Amino acid sequence: MRIGILGSLEVWADDGAPITVGGPRPRALLVLLAYNANRVVTVDGIISAQYGEVPPADAAGAVQAHVSRLRKVVKEVTFEGGGYRLALDPGDVDALRFERLAAEGRQSRLPARRR
Repeated sequence: MRIGILGSLEVWADDGAPITVGGPRPRALLVLLAYNANRVVTVDGIISAQYGEVPPADAAGAVQAHVSRLRKVVKEVTFEGGGYRLALDPGDVDALRFERLAAEGRQSRLPARRR
């Protein structure tokens, strides 16, 4: 699976077929999990990211419902230790790949600047 979060959310299966993720909250949840690829995001962190400082009364239940909808199309979402993780290599997320390549580019130029 590959995920594009630079610009509009785009998701592709391993065979390159596009995957449609419906609903604004599940899409926002996927962006959050993708940006934290292969790391656990706590339920409280998800609630804060999705609802801000004034979450609804049953925000944890709402998050669970959004995760359930998301898991129907993205099987790589797992529950671990009080949070959710997108089991995906960070290199398969365009923004994370861009950050890594930009950092590598800056590092490769450092010796040339010091001369």
